[in-house]
Amino acid sequence: MIRMPRRAVLAVLLAAALALPAGCASAPMPAPTPDPAVRVWLHQERSDEAARRAQVRIANDSSGALDVRSVRLVDDRLGSPIEAEGWTVGPGESVDVPVTLPVVACEDGSPDRSWELSLIDGERLRGTLDDALGFLDRLRSRECLAAEVARAVRVTWGDLRVSASGDAALPLRIETIDAEADVEVVAVRSTNLLQFGHGVATYPVEGRVGTLEVPLAPQRCDPHVVQEDKRGTVFGVDVEVRGETGRIEVAAGERNRARILTWVAETCRFGEQ
Repeated sequence: MIRMPRRAVLAVLLAAALALPAGCASAPMPAPTPDPAVRVWLHQERSDEAARRAQVRIANDSSGALDVRSVRLVDDRLGSPIEAEGWTVGPGESVDVPVTLPVVACEDGSPDRSWELSLIDGERLRGTLDDALGFLDRLRSRECLAAEVARAVRVTWGDLRVSASGDAALPLRIETIDAEADVEVVAVRSTNLLQFGHGVATYPVEGRVGTLEVPLAPQRCDPHVVQEDKRGTVFGVDVEVRGETGRIEVAAGERNRARILTWVAETCRFGEQ
């Protein structure tokens, strides 16, 4: 048997490895790279608030098309990343990708706000996620407050009641869940569609529990207010949590919404105008 010197063996093995086809080796994924010509941010229209939707804006300021396979957003104010499919963005153009927002993260953590685009050609772009209008801060504050209140008090609306004379009332149900929690329901606020009597914008609750009959009156009798209504039956409810004031939202529900819009139309006598 002929024995080769150790250095010769290593040289042969190295040459054989270099001669392997490229597909036999596992190539590492390219690291995300910044690109000043590409901008990504998250924004929300008012009409998307109730459904917890938002838009991922992808802006391509370069002179070439941007073929996006997918987009991924990470934000410490949200409980999980946002992921969505992308598409081609022409030079100088921008697109909005609709997304549903995940649950918020109420525990404070290290700020981590970034976006990443995976392109069709395998390249990945990454940058810092901006929220220029600050809607995520408001969303997180609102929903974390609502979660804390819900652990202490259950606040719901019953079915609309309309008397023979046409007067309407909406039962507000307040049920204590945790009597030890420092949470109190203070008042209900009017909406763009409804108030609690002529010029009455606030209905005091002052910590009462049980079922309260909240009287309703139209805020205004413009037909377009009813026709274009989106949030007229979503009431702001003032609360006090550990001595600090806040506000949650309690919707009357779709069944009540339909009945309330009909009652407003009848009360305002739209068909007679």
